Amino acid sequence: MNIKRYIAELKRRNVFKPAIAYLLVAWLIVQVADIVLSTFEAPPYFMKTLMFFLIIGFPLNLIFTWIYDFTPKGFKKTEQAEEEVTFTSKSNQQFDKNIKKLAVLPFRNIGSEKDSDYFSDGLTEEIIIRLSGIKDLEIASRSTSMQYRDSKLDIISLGRELKARYLLQGAVRRNNGDLRISTELIDVEKDAELWAEIYSGKMADVFEIQEKVSKQIVKSLQLRISQKEKVALKKRATMNSDAFDANLRAREFLFRYTKSYLLWSIDLFQKALDFDPEYAAAYAGMSEAYAMLYETHDKIPVWLERAEQAALKALIYDHGSSEAYSALGLVYYNRNLLDEALLSVQKAISFDPDNFFAYWIRGRLYRMKDRDAEAVIDFNKVLELNRDFHSAYGDLQMSYEKLKDKEKLEETIQRAVLFYPNYLMHKPEDARAHQFYAFTLERLGRRKEAKEEMRRGIEINPNDLIIVYNAACFYALIGDKKTSIEILKKAIDNGFENFEYIKHDPDLYSLNEEPDFIALLHGK
Repeated sequence: MNIKRYIAELKRRNVFKPAIAYLLVAWLIVQVADIVLSTFEAPPYFMKTLMFFLIIGFPLNLIFTWIYDFTPKGFKKTEQAEEEVTFTSKSNQQFDKNIKKLAVLPFRNIGSEKDSDYFSDGLTEEIIIRLSGIKDLEIASRSTSMQYRDSKLDIISLGRELKARYLLQGAVRRNNGDLRISTELIDVEKDAELWAEIYSGKMADVFEIQEKVSKQIVKSLQLRISQKEKVALKKRATMNSDAFDANLRAREFLFRYTKSYLLWSIDLFQKALDFDPEYAAAYAGMSEAYAMLYETHDKIPVWLERAEQAALKALIYDHGSSEAYSALGLVYYNRNLLDEALLSVQKAISFDPDNFFAYWIRGRLYRMKDRDAEAVIDFNKVLELNRDFHSAYGDLQMSYEKLKDKEKLEETIQRAVLFYPNYLMHKPEDARAHQFYAFTLERLGRRKEAKEEMRRGIEINPNDLIIVYNAACFYALIGDKKTSIEILKKAIDNGFENFEYIKHDPDLYSLNEEPDFIALLHGK
């Protein structure tokens, strides 16, 4: 019997207050009755009868308050009452006329260049960043808005889900250097268009268009902004449209983790810096790429040195760069300077509370410090901010296992098994996602499907060391030790040198007594 659970349920159903009130009123009735009945010399059974009914009434009162709640519309069953209160409170929050909340929906890419989704997403994020500096405007976060890229909900439903009175939606068309952007601002409460405009120009005009859209929103919503906020609306991270485009494209590949994608993103960040040598965002991105390259592929000290240099350069040109601080956190994490790493990611979060990468690094730092109860909070925050950053599912599972929280572990596995099919339908080329899906399926006892997903992951990128290493871990987990050691040997022969990680990886614990595994790590 779980006493705490029953007490919580009694509180939820608001039983305690009516029970206490009943006892107080009953006590008062008894006191008054004692005086009145004595004055009129009433027979003793009058008091006994009254006491009997008051005693019988107490459990009946408890039962009634357990089942019903009193609402402005009368007595309702508890569940129904909660739904009405919740809906009313949400509605009040959604359309409070004193709060102007805007959600910028992901701009649709309608051009012939089908690989330009990165640009339309980047344009959306830039507009959100510009508007987020306005004090009198509450704006949905980048991560929240991006979750509705493929939503089929109507405008009213979107507004309710996002708790936003106003929605900005748009479409982007790029073709041979020409740029066409259509925008529409909608009042959700009135289901009315406040303003719509089409902007045409060249790629070089993208910053001017962003500024015009931001100013038009301020005008349409009748916002009063300070001189400082007016300056912020005009602020540009770079003046070079080619640098802007290269940086956005680089970030599209950054978190795919394979070596080829990381090197590709580094080349694109460098291209952005060739166009604009003072572009802080590109330096920060390059720092993240070099740090991940060191952690997941090549333990070459020069990668960490370059990562640190790039982050420090980013901070020279933008001292409030959240991405630069999170990149520094990853550098210090890999140097085992955990306190310095934690300080860096704390700064990253203070500059941008929506920096999912900073929360991810902090979660891993907490896990290293045996603070898994705090780690799971950060890993869940990562998935809240960026549901496509699926590495956090694996981190959550490891932390819940360490905490021996079987209920949350099972819940996370179920979340993951629902996530991966939809994600892979949109990004079938993500080899790591296929592999992580395989691990999830194996946990659920669906080994045949797990093997198939692992095969697909290897097939997509058979020469990437992290893909090969993950495969070795998978076969060790399913008990195929011979295959696991053969694949691990391939990874090591081709340059995988993170031997400390191999020695302490729980996925490989089953190999610890195997002679071939011992020989493979001998002297390493």
